Amino acid sequence: MVAAPKVGTDLKRKIFPLLILLGAAAPPGLAFGFCHEIEVVQAAILRIATGSAGAVQIEWFGHSTFQITSSQGTRILTDPHTRDDLPWPTLPQHIVTTSHQHGPHSNIWMARGNPAILEGLTPGGEDWKKIHLSIRDVSVYTAPAYHDKSQGLQRGKNAIFVFRVDEICIAHLGDLGHLLTPAQLKMMGRIDILLVPLAGGMFTITASEARDVTKQVNPRIAIPKHYWWEGAVEEYTRGQSRVRRVSERGFKITKKELPQPTEIVVLNWNDR
Repeated sequence: MVAAPKVGTDLKRKIFPLLILLGAAAPPGLAFGFCHEIEVVQAAILRIATGSAGAVQIEWFGHSTFQITSSQGTRILTDPHTRDDLPWPTLPQHIVTTSHQHGPHSNIWMARGNPAILEGLTPGGEDWKKIHLSIRDVSVYTAPAYHDKSQGLQRGKNAIFVFRVDEICIAHLGDLGHLLTPAQLKMMGRIDILLVPLAGGMFTITASEARDVTKQVNPRIAIPKHYWWEGAVEEYTRGQSRVRRVSERGFKITKKELPQPTEIVVLNWNDR
């Protein structure tokens, strides 16, 4: 496995080319196929005994910011926000991801320590970066998407990040602005935990569209994010029988404990 590079905060954006080279050098099937069952079966290097992995911890810090922690202590910080009225993580990070270059999703200076910075788009946001790599005990890749329903003409592009952590595949949809295409679903693979935005249709898909996207992906757990008004979660969960509300900002879960069919887990974004 590749240890997270140790660099100063001002150099965080400069390590990405090195990580891309490391990802490109990974064996076939390891770099891209870790959430695709057929490819996993074919790649002997990925044959892991079922149930051998430990618990993954998922914590929500509001907006689209999550801290995902592996059983070995590797921490991933997604789309770090800029808001002072929301909690900020206090532990050092190993990996930071940004789905696009809008400020509330790309505040990489939130992260403590010397993490590897994985930006889904080029600095100007004109194009996607292809990320297929492994860092420490976590595997990461991206799928291209858009911030709107006009293929980026209104609000630009967006990158979906997929993580494999302790055999659990987690998809962070960033600021997804449209329903997923068959090609995008194929690239994402079989997702266990879906982090889905509800931002009313102006900034991302609506809560109703988020229900449709959740059905498309068919995860074991769906966690709503990127909402800050009353009634958003109620609209998303309307008609759903399997809804669990957690009083804290996060929870731990193993591969064996994943529910079926899909359960919506609502985290407490206001928990400090």
